[in-house]
Amino acid sequence: MSKSDNRYQESLDKARSHLEKKEYKNARLMYFQAYNSTENSKDRAIIWAELSWVFYYEKDYEKAVEASENVHNYDPDYKAMDDIYRMLGYAYLGLNNHSLAEKYLTESLALNRDDDKQQFVKYELGKLYFIQGRYDLAFPYLMEINTFFENQDKEYHLSVLFYLGFINYYLESLENSRNYFEQILMAKPDNHRQAGAFFGLAFLEFRQKNYLNVITLCEKIIETDDTFFDKESVGFLTAASYFHLGRKDIFLKYHSEMLVSYPGGRYENEMNKLANSEPDIPAQSGPETK
Repeated sequence: MSKSDNRYQESLDKARSHLEKKEYKNARLMYFQAYNSTENSKDRAIIWAELSWVFYYEKDYEKAVEASENVHNYDPDYKAMDDIYRMLGYAYLGLNNHSLAEKYLTESLALNRDDDKQQFVKYELGKLYFIQGRYDLAFPYLMEINTFFENQDKEYHLSVLFYLGFINYYLESLENSRNYFEQILMAKPDNHRQAGAFFGLAFLEFRQKNYLNVITLCEKIIETDDTFFDKESVGFLTAASYFHLGRKDIFLKYHSEMLVSYPGGRYENEMNKLANSEPDIPAQSGPETK
């Protein structure tokens, strides 16, 4: 092995060691040192491929995309294109470009569906489709990885259960939906995950017109996680439940507060309609606001 080959391999090994330790700046410097130690185009393609992940982990998604493009320029026959497409999918998620994220994640799976790392690609695709409201597309991906994450990664599994719970809710499979949210609670997760499960159950109880249960669950959500990600929905569920229990007086208090907290919010039209309506039933005894 020549001296330049030795320098290349030593620099590459050091870069990989830094990358494994999440020392991204040092990894980047050593990858460029390795790059300058070789003229071999296939070696340079490997460097760009691994550098793309360094940029991705540094959240410099545009540079990650640029680095990945160099891989094909140096080696049109690069073997691990599933990994390049996987990184591109993740980078475009970071850039909030959902159409390109979907394209590259799908292409990655077309080349390789079975490796453990590809189960995370399925997760990201399922999550993306969920966010877009394309539940029929999200469902098969999340079902496919449910058992894998149950055995491999508790936090990812809890997230999969949360998405499956709401997908089944939106697809009108309410019994299955409840089962997934209850599975989360049975796992005794952290407060953030517990609150998410209570949130799903609150929607189910609201759908089934169990309004006292909704109010109790909404109180649990905020008590469990005071930084909950969707307090607007919690406020709506609580307010609307009071309305349907005949407590329009309490509803109107929530209505006024939500107009201030969420001007032009997702529930404004529905809240205004209730404010201009009368409950179908007379006021019932129930919990008061705190």
